[in-house]
Amino acid sequence: MIRDSLDGLEHVEALLVMRGVDLSAHAVPRKIAQRRDTSILAMDALRSGPKTGKEVSLYAASVTDMTYEEARGRMYQALHNLRRKGWVERNGALWGTSQFPI
Repeated sequence: MIRDSLDGLEHVEALLVMRGVDLSAHAVPRKIAQRRDTSILAMDALRSGPKTGKEVSLYAASVTDMTYEEARGRMYQALHNLRRKGWVERNGALWGTSQFPI
């Protein structure tokens, strides 16, 4: 099941399938990406802490059936839209959620 041509994430997914984990139960429906609600995916990716744009894109590709290239374009657009709205901030190469004052 594991192939030399697979990237790291695909190897992990292959190992999970070998262990009997149903990956479809953890996937975000494709409809989210089609409805352009990619900001939800971007915010979900940043929930665990700051990430690079590539990491956000890899997350989106892993939980949807988008290719990495599709996810990359959509996530960068979503991140920039979220930054304009004040929901995320960028510090160098890292994106993170904005810290709202209480």
